[in-house]
Amino acid sequence: MKAPSAFWRLAVISALVALAMPGLDARADYNAGVEAYVAGDYAAAIAEWQPLALEGDPASQHGLGLIYEGGRGLARDYRLAAEWYQAAADQNCAPAQFNLGRLYRLGAGVEPDMHKAIELWRLAAQQDMPQAQVFLGLAYQSGDGVEVDLSRAVVLFQRAAKLGDPMGQYALGLAYETGTGIEPDLESARFYYERAAESGVEQAIRRLTSLSFPPTPEDPPAPPTEGEVLEPVATQVNEEPTAADASVEAESSASSQPGPVYIQIAAYVDDELAEREWGQMMDRHHKLLGGLPHRITTVQRDDGNSVYRLQAGPLPASDEAQAICILLKQNDTDCFLVRD
Repeated sequence: MKAPSAFWRLAVISALVALAMPGLDARADYNAGVEAYVAGDYAAAIAEWQPLALEGDPASQHGLGLIYEGGRGLARDYRLAAEWYQAAADQNCAPAQFNLGRLYRLGAGVEPDMHKAIELWRLAAQQDMPQAQVFLGLAYQSGDGVEVDLSRAVVLFQRAAKLGDPMGQYALGLAYETGTGIEPDLESARFYYERAAESGVEQAIRRLTSLSFPPTPEDPPAPPTEGEVLEPVATQVNEEPTAADASVEAESSASSQPGPVYIQIAAYVDDELAEREWGQMMDRHHKLLGGLPHRITTVQRDDGNSVYRLQAGPLPASDEAQAICILLKQNDTDCFLVRD
């Protein structure tokens, strides 16, 4: 089984390598940055990419966007990530168009704008970026930012599957199994599930079993979520919250649901206290939380009193949020993951 972030890391590395070109000196510098990034030497990657990015090289601009989005080698900054992605996207760089679309989808570093996300994913999908094709297909399935068009969704899944994308294969298999946007065909469903299962997609493995043991009404198949396109092998988050108010119920597992991820740090009976605590958290854990936005959500308790939940985020990927939460716990700060 692949690690939780394996598919997303593979997608990132594949995009970086695809932008590499042999020959020119500038390309050699970019390729050196890719090698450093893959090796985890982000300072060296920045040193290689930044001069090229400032000269207008779209591949290096996209690389810096990844650096700033992930907070690798420097403080996380979604605004700067969006700016670098935008610079590369304006030059028709498909990975940058896809990643900028994700930020618009989440409202990370930019104002939330699903229509803008759709526009960017469409541009990337036209250049045969399979992750963009799957995201766009899911939008057409759900009607998120576009009118529902199940047939168009299937065409996009077919294109992604043909390119070998595991989640495109799973989504296409599911469409064949359920007859969503295409005539039901269990043999074709099995074929695409098998291709996705070979890449470790657990949902596909479960659906293969279901073809032999039909699902009950309580266990229907479900389309992949955006998060699963990036992280098909989910990491469950089942920790109970340790908060100032012990009556606040535990949130459900965050990593298996769609949408942005938040790190809940604590809950308070006073909103001003929650805001002050964020400042103190930033002082104590600047390397972990620096560059992250935060929010304070209000929950009404059964006794009529309000509880104010302090949450850091949003973060685009649950494995990254969980990694930060684990490090916070190692530094004596309780936390757990939530989604809206």
